[in-house]
Amino acid sequence: VLAAIAAAVLLAAPIGLGLGQVQSLNRLFSPLIGLVHPIPKIVFLPVVLVLFGSGDRAKILLIALVLFFQILIVVRDEAAGLRPELIHSVRSLGAGRRALFRFVYIPASIPAILTALRISVGTAIAVLFIAETYATRSGLGYYIVVRTWQALRYPEMYAGVVAMSLLGMGFYLVIDQLERHLCPYLFLE
Repeated sequence: VLAAIAAAVLLAAPIGLGLGQVQSLNRLFSPLIGLVHPIPKIVFLPVVLVLFGSGDRAKILLIALVLFFQILIVVRDEAAGLRPELIHSVRSLGAGRRALFRFVYIPASIPAILTALRISVGTAIAVLFIAETYATRSGLGYYIVVRTWQALRYPEMYAGVVAMSLLGMGFYLVIDQLERHLCPYLFLE
């Protein structure tokens, strides 16, 4: 899940920032995003398994694919919705596109990226569960369905469900702490 989150953020955030900054690119790619985003990415599980086999690479790719679009859309909309006076004030100081990107768009988008991650954690854990149920012979999903539920070992199954819940909650709390560290201005009273 960590590898998938990192891959999704590293790909989706810059693309989202670029689309939010350059309206002509946004107009060009918005129909494609609108077409692909609503597709439940879990339907690509068989395709991913055929192309990448069963294992960690397949799980990482599938989870990253789900998170990619959620992060892309939130960051694009955040970058496009920045107040024009912020951009004009930085430009009036002589800033070019790179400086705008570094000092305006990225700092303004960090809270949006973290919000998208916070919302996506549950989805990432659900995709992990499904991928591990079908795509591997290890992991919590495999343990919950194959090792315990199918073997009628219900106490162990509930323990697996609790472990998966704790995994999701742990990611949520880490993202909360990351937000407090990266965006302390959001918590000033």
